[in-house]
Amino acid sequence: MIVYFSATGNSRWVAQQLAALTGDVLCDIADSLKEGRLPVLPDDTERVGVVFPIHSWYAPAPVLGFLSRLSVPASAYRYAVCTCGDDVGKGMSRLSRHFPLDAAWSVQMPNTYVPMFNLDAPELARQKVEDACIRLPRIAEAVLAKKQVWDVHEGGFPRLKTYVVQPLFIHCYIGTKAFQVEDACISCGLCERNCPVSAIRLVDGRPVWSDACIHCMACLHGCPAKAIQYGKGTRKKGRYRLEDYLI
Repeated sequence: MIVYFSATGNSRWVAQQLAALTGDVLCDIADSLKEGRLPVLPDDTERVGVVFPIHSWYAPAPVLGFLSRLSVPASAYRYAVCTCGDDVGKGMSRLSRHFPLDAAWSVQMPNTYVPMFNLDAPELARQKVEDACIRLPRIAEAVLAKKQVWDVHEGGFPRLKTYVVQPLFIHCYIGTKAFQVEDACISCGLCERNCPVSAIRLVDGRPVWSDACIHCMACLHGCPAKAIQYGKGTRKKGRYRLEDYLI
């Protein structure tokens, strides 16, 4: 089985590619949490994979909560694949302390966190997806062989990023007050349906965010009218659609 968490689609796509290559079953962590159920893994489960995006150099809170309750047979091969715009810091190592792993990989995908960064240039975004298409079959091959691999791009100052900057970022920056809805909103409700943590509800046809928000930006990128902004910085930035870069 491959369990995955995704917001803007990068990790979902990676999980789907790996499932096609390994023949494993997919389980959407967001759906499981919304439905209040956990997958039951048979005692003879051979392997369990976890695919998730890196959020400020660590795994998103819903992934951590899900894995803390997931019962995995002791004999199963456990691996993780994280998607990231650039580097992972010590995020994967930190995760492995709570959810022991036999193998781990990082896969660079186009950057999506526009409140702080620009989208990758189209050429760079396309190159990242092309590189991922080459990398994923190699990962699947290693998974099927149950190899002990640790191929994670931590980047510079990884411990500082994961253990100092990440907690400060979550505490000081993650919030909902800066979300704005412009008059272009068509009250379609896609933001509410697409939110992986059910942090949005429509009030008088407009989205309202709760404290459950994890800043994944699925709402902003998925808005067909480009009516959702975060502060002033996102107005001049584009919106991300993985489909634009798939071969």
